[in-house]
Amino acid sequence: MKLRSLMLGLFFLASANAIFAADISVPDFELITRGYLDAGTFKLDTHGAMDFQIGGGYKFGGNVLLSFQGDNIGDISTLSTTHLTFKGASLTIHNLFRSPLDLTYFSGYNDTFGNGDVFPQDFGTAPIASRYRGYYYFPTGIEYDGIYTVAGTGLRLSIPNVSKRFDSQLYIYQDANLGAGYYGSDFRVLLNYDHFKFEGFVGSSFPVSTAGIYRGGALLYYNTGSGGEFLTEIGVPRWDPIKDTFDIGLLYLLFEPRVSFGSFSITPTLFWHPYYYNDAATNQVPTANINVDFRFGNPEKNPTTGGFETEIDYSTTSSTQFQALLSPYLRLVASGVIWNFKVDIKLYPFVLSDIAEGYVGVQAQF
Repeated sequence: MKLRSLMLGLFFLASANAIFAADISVPDFELITRGYLDAGTFKLDTHGAMDFQIGGGYKFGGNVLLSFQGDNIGDISTLSTTHLTFKGASLTIHNLFRSPLDLTYFSGYNDTFGNGDVFPQDFGTAPIASRYRGYYYFPTGIEYDGIYTVAGTGLRLSIPNVSKRFDSQLYIYQDANLGAGYYGSDFRVLLNYDHFKFEGFVGSSFPVSTAGIYRGGALLYYNTGSGGEFLTEIGVPRWDPIKDTFDIGLLYLLFEPRVSFGSFSITPTLFWHPYYYNDAATNQVPTANINVDFRFGNPEKNPTTGGFETEIDYSTTSSTQFQALLSPYLRLVASGVIWNFKVDIKLYPFVLSDIAEGYVGVQAQF
């Protein structure tokens, strides 16, 4: 008994030392409340997404990511079904065998290709990603964000940040998007310059179908330096050469030119939905969204910005083939917290009992 107690005490002491030596952060904290009419009754649904990261710094090279995510978390009857879950973990050996290579062992969710987040994360640049992603714009369907996400257990070999201009990464892993016994491999290249950024990837998974499945895509960003920016995300998230006809339905496309006139900017976004997303059928083709954001204020300089968006949605897979929205919004930054307020007014089809939806959200990192 004394030996058992001693062993337990040593275990908890070692665990406590490990915890206090690690860095604990919350890289993603988001709460969004959506108010809408359902059969004449006004309802509120709150979407929550929080990531908790435990890292050991450069020397340790390890990270553990825990995640909480749920819809309608304000309903206490569903609290027992929402849990803090394991999202991913990784351990990196830097300068493998005294070479410039880094070797990372990972399990769970890993890198997302084609959303632009890698540039501020790996190169320390200003954010370039589109706002047109996630729950705000896709509250009832697939929350699109990037072209493809690596998920599973495997290895990543990389040449990190050569002169802050170049990075390349090779992934070999059991593909959790498909299930146990299926394996994937991807190769990604990153180029980072002051006015131009590029991310490209190609990959495949086996044994699927007769000849495997393939994917690839690219992100291109260009800043003119005089008020103009161009962002394109284009790729094929999944292609089975035996079963799939290679046509526009396989394409993931986001095209977003941005024009600024001082404190006023216009950002049109075209998004085309693909047949497949993260190896699952979307059942949303053909579907396209055209969104135009008219914004007053510069979020890099002003704590308060606002404006309105107009959006036209086209889909042959829903009961309403066309939909038109007008969405005034307000964005506030206070004490490191971003507050978002938005109202979606449904102009077409015009149904008085379902004319508007409202959103209130907060975002933070700490």
